[in-house]
Amino acid sequence: MRLPRVLAITAPLALSTVASAQSLKPPDPNFTPTPGPVVGYLVMGVLFAIIVAVSLMPSKRSHTDL
Repeated sequence: MRLPRVLAITAPLALSTVASAQSLKPPDPNFTPTPGPVVGYLVMGVLFAIIVAVSLMPSKRSHTDL
């Protein structure tokens, strides 16, 4: 009879989470956060650095490749 004991423990927890979620006010639908231009510049700089690093890596060619 383990199932009723588990339900007796979890049922109040589940009900309390539903009640706490209903007490929150809904988010404002008009609010759209946009990242600043600095974030775009950072991403562009990181991608540029990766491309330059990969293009400068030496190739592993042997003497048989002609």
